[in-house]
Amino acid sequence: MGNEIPLKFYDIVDEYSTESAEPVNAPERDALARYFQLLITRLSNNEEISEEAQQEMAREANIDAQRIDDIAEFLNRWGNE
Repeated sequence: MGNEIPLKFYDIVDEYSTESAEPVNAPERDALARYFQLLITRLSNNEEISEEAQQEMAREANIDAQRIDDIAEFLNRWGNE
């Protein structure tokens, strides 16, 4: 991948993998780290994140769209801790 993904997003993937409904397999780690990077960057910029935007980011990061809701719930719990 041309863009280096900071390690902090892999740390988030590791945390997510302990709580996710579906196990995270090794090949998914890069894609999930990229998705978290895209998502958290938008959140940090106070951008609204629609379902359409989540679908677009999932396609860009190449993650299974079925993970979107699970990730949103994880981030909601994570943000409230």
